[in-house]
Amino acid sequence: MSRAAEVLTKELGSPSRETVKVIAWNARPDLGVVLQIDQPNREQGAFIWVPYPPDGQPVPEIALEYPGESGRHSNTYPSPGLGRGFPALKLAVKTESELEDTISFIKAFRDSMPLPVVKLQPAEPQSPVPVDVSCMPPVKEQPTRREAIPRAVQREVWQRDGGRCVECDTREKLCFDHIVPFFRGGSNSIRNLQLLCERCNLSKGNRI
Repeated sequence: MSRAAEVLTKELGSPSRETVKVIAWNARPDLGVVLQIDQPNREQGAFIWVPYPPDGQPVPEIALEYPGESGRHSNTYPSPGLGRGFPALKLAVKTESELEDTISFIKAFRDSMPLPVVKLQPAEPQSPVPVDVSCMPPVKEQPTRREAIPRAVQREVWQRDGGRCVECDTREKLCFDHIVPFFRGGSNSIRNLQLLCERCNLSKGNRI
């Protein structure tokens, strides 16, 4: 059992559902928590899905936001509050500190308490991931109606995702993917961008 699964089980009790891709808990009748176990392929790190918090409550800095109409991991849909059409958060937990903060966030969410602010913590504070611009994928030509992704934003996303595909962990054939596509109102913000390889990007496009 992974560290994240161990801690979630300790705090939320036995899982309500287990598949080859996810482990899920029902924190309360309308609040499901889903740990994705088929990704990421890293010794450390976990993707934890939760419903979008109530209006006015903070969104964790480690979260990617998925609007209700945006395609996401299909195994999240059976859990309470994460059904198809509902917005969700995908928390990319990479450090023990972020895991502890995520558990505090989930417990406060479950108990209808004010949600704590979850900060993005560098995995190695003394040795930040170097940004090697020469390894970044080239900027694709954009239609005149579409604004190009600023290079500064690309650097932030590249460093945050460690120069790897967030789905399969490869460093090959990477591109900057909009979580919410432009045609659905997505922006060039850091929170709406992620690194995907060509294969995972194509797979996401087929789901959408």
